Formats: sequence, C-alpha cells, structure tokens
Amino acid sequence: MNEMEMKARANHRNGNNCSASLAMAFAEKLGMSEAEAKSFVPAPRSIDGKCGGYLSVVAMLEKLGIDKTKEYEQMFLEKNGSLFCKELIARRSGTGRTCNDIVGEAAAMLDSLL
Repeated sequence: MNEMEMKARANHRNGNNCSASLAMAFAEKLGMSEAEAKSFVPAPRSIDGKCGGYLSVVAMLEKLGIDKTKEYEQMFLEKNGSLFCKELIARRSGTGRTCNDIVGEAAAMLDSLL
C-alpha cells in the first residue's frame, strides 16, 4: 500500500466522504490546503449517481491539466465493474469489499497516473 492510498483510507476512516478523502490526500499535489481540496471536488453521487472515488479523481486530473481521464475511467471500470455508487454497493455484497477499499484503490490509481 503506497503513501497516498494510506492517507486516503485514513481520511475516509475518519468520517470524510470518499470524494473528500481522496482530495485531502492529494491536497499538497493540488497546491491547496486540505480544506480547499475537500470543497473543490464534487460530492459522491452528485453527477449522475457516480462514485465519489471516480468523480474526485477526474476533477483532480482536470485541475492538474493531466489528460488521462479516459485512462483512469478504464482502470476504475476494470477494477470495479461500474462507475455508479448504487451498482458498486450491490456488487460488493458478500465480497468483503468496502467503500474504503475503493477509496484506497482510487488513490493508488491516481498516484500511478501522476
């Protein structure tokens, strides 16, 4: 587990939503405070019911001017099978996977793209 994944998972365990947890972990790389980063990213499910782990990373890639949104989307879909919270929750039933796992994996994916 890399440093960014650990930070994002810790933020999520401390009560932050998935989107904010990721942004807070990458705040320094965004040139923002954690509070600024947290308010910068879209809320989970705020765009067509999509996962905050997806929405947050897309917003950060755009902010950083990195044209890898399609690459990230493919990575996310390969790992999770969907971009939508409702479907992700249904898919993980009985698997032991949690939203915290998705947050950590999204952080690791973003870190690999940077």
